[in-house]
Amino acid sequence: MGDLRRLGRFVRAFWRATIIFLLTFSGGGLFTALETAPAYAQNTSETIVFSRNSTVTRQPFQLTMTSRAGGTIFYTTNGALPNPAATPYSGPLTIAENTVIRAQVFDQDGNPVGNPYNRTYIIADYDQTIPVMSIVTDWAYLDELHTHADQRGREWERPITVEYIAPGGESQFNVNAGIRIHGHFSRLFSPKKSFRLYFRKSYGGPGRLDYPLFEDTDVHKFDKLVLRAGFNDTFVAQSIPGLSNDHYLQAKYISDQVARNLHGNMGQPIAHGSWVLLYLNGQFWGLYNLTERIDDEFMQSYSDKDSQWDIISKDSGWDKDGHWYNKEVVNDGNYGGWLDNQNWVGSADFTNPGNIGELEWRVDVENVFSYMFLQAYIQHARGWPGNNWIVYQRVDPGADIEGNERKWRMMVWDAENSFGGGVHGKMDVNVVEKVYSPHDSITRILEKPFIGFCGFKHRFVDRAREYLGVENKFGKPESEIGQLSKERVRAEILKQAAIVRPFIGMETARWTPDLPGVEMWEKNIADMLTFVEVREEVILHHLDILRYQTFTECK
Repeated sequence: MGDLRRLGRFVRAFWRATIIFLLTFSGGGLFTALETAPAYAQNTSETIVFSRNSTVTRQPFQLTMTSRAGGTIFYTTNGALPNPAATPYSGPLTIAENTVIRAQVFDQDGNPVGNPYNRTYIIADYDQTIPVMSIVTDWAYLDELHTHADQRGREWERPITVEYIAPGGESQFNVNAGIRIHGHFSRLFSPKKSFRLYFRKSYGGPGRLDYPLFEDTDVHKFDKLVLRAGFNDTFVAQSIPGLSNDHYLQAKYISDQVARNLHGNMGQPIAHGSWVLLYLNGQFWGLYNLTERIDDEFMQSYSDKDSQWDIISKDSGWDKDGHWYNKEVVNDGNYGGWLDNQNWVGSADFTNPGNIGELEWRVDVENVFSYMFLQAYIQHARGWPGNNWIVYQRVDPGADIEGNERKWRMMVWDAENSFGGGVHGKMDVNVVEKVYSPHDSITRILEKPFIGFCGFKHRFVDRAREYLGVENKFGKPESEIGQLSKERVRAEILKQAAIVRPFIGMETARWTPDLPGVEMWEKNIADMLTFVEVREEVILHHLDILRYQTFTECK
């Protein structure tokens, strides 16, 4: 453990020095005021008219800015807010490379007139088939966040303007928000950070972003979003001092998104996601997975707006003093309900069938079966179940006493080390035996019931075979079986791979230029498809081991 602490301190110091060097060259002063950004469509209340809105284009162009309020337009191109010491606009600007313009009108006495505005212009050498997300802010803020990436909470949130440019090059929204560093290991070990975006009225923007970001959901209002860098499923980690490991060379970039979508296909709630190209002040920052954030507001979006939830996750990392921790964390609500449930599971006698009924009253068994078997099927063997899980339960009086919301359920999150990742490409690891392990609180939910009541264990095996589509002994509708059949899993992998394929070259050139990234990625996707071809037979064998395993107390 001492070695881990020393490694954490070394890497933190290394990246502070590195990021300062990387970001300082862009320059820029501190914010002097907070921007109120307009919606992308110009209107008569705006003090500055841009001849061209934010866009992604292949062709250079001339940009003009016109003041509707008299005075002089001052502008910057480095992310800093303009002031009278910035560049005065005197004529058309040639936009021939990626450029962010922040502009504001000032009167002759140097007083600001109206609001500052920003526009993002990306001169692309690619066909834009996925959205561009542009974050504009002072580089000093980004530097501060990167060099103190181990810090958390509202005090480490900084103001930004975020813009979303849809495929085809048209801006869809341009709003103020806050940004924080997100994640665990990647906070200290990766130059490509994950981010969390907060939409607050205090920034002068909307209290909630209102835009349909994700398919397969009617939810279109968000108070926060996560930009996932996908640390463990990228090549980035391979180049980190002290962390070099062959398993990072198996990166597929899409594993977590595929896993979440598969759980959605199984009829379970998920954090929806999509792919974006992220730019910070006009600099390409990489391929990112934009997702919903699993918290109280997320749950309310899919339930009653006044509902209240207990949400617990397993968290690990280094604290600000360099000490390693691994613990259950309350994301929202309270810990008492989860602790009570786990204490009951630990003390109940499951040779008594009545306690199986009590378990089903406390826990959404269909959700737990689907979650556990999915983890086993995708071979989430590195980091789970000792980490990377989320459980949740509705706790307000409005919860339906007979419904599933008031029961404990599980949601897929951070399944990067899966489909052969994290275990050097192995495809035969038995994760079924982990779903009833005594070593973590979520798997203890199945441990004693499996040992004490064989019928419950057999029920899990039967349901797993239905998920695979190899059995339907109870005559269920086709929509309720085969969600993890070879054909459907393969289709989801091919879908996500097709979305990101055009941009893997950009991503790897940005972060791992010394690796033959595209060729390696294509091989890894081929390996992922091979995993699907062989995994069914492998896991059916693992299920047979579970079915015929004799437990001393099993009735």
